[in-house]
Amino acid sequence: MKDCVFEVVSGMYGRPVYARGQFEETADKIKYIWNEKHSKEEKESVFHLTCDLKTKRCQVVRNGDVDSVMDFDEGKKTKGTLNTQFGVIDVEIDTEYINLPGALSHTLEIRYGIGQGEDKPIKNLFMIKRLLQND
Repeated sequence: MKDCVFEVVSGMYGRPVYARGQFEETADKIKYIWNEKHSKEEKESVFHLTCDLKTKRCQVVRNGDVDSVMDFDEGKKTKGTLNTQFGVIDVEIDTEYINLPGALSHTLEIRYGIGQGEDKPIKNLFMIKRLLQND
C-alpha cells in the first residue's frame, strides 16, 4: 500500500474532504483506505473501499460513530447496513453507474440512490480521487 492524499466528494458532505490514506492497485483490485472526521464531537471514521476491476463491484466499509457496509454493483440493487446509536438500519442501494479510474482521470466515481423499501431513495454522487502531488 502506498501513502497518499485523497480528495473525497459526496453530496452528503457539501464540500470536498481531503484525507491522508493508503492506496493499492493490482491487476484485479483497487483498494483505498482513509480517515475522516468532520467535527470535534464526531469520532474519527476509517473507510475501506475495495473495487473489483473485472466486475466493477465496489464495497465501502466504514468504522466510526456509524459502522456501515455498502455494496455497489452497477445497474443493480444491493443491500447495505448502517449500525448507528439508534440501532441497525438496513438500506437498499441502487447503483446507477461506476466510473473506474483510468489514464485520463484518477477518480473513482459512484452514482447511486439509497433508501429503505418504498421510500424515495436519496441520490448521491460519490467520488474519490488520489492526488498525485500528495501535499
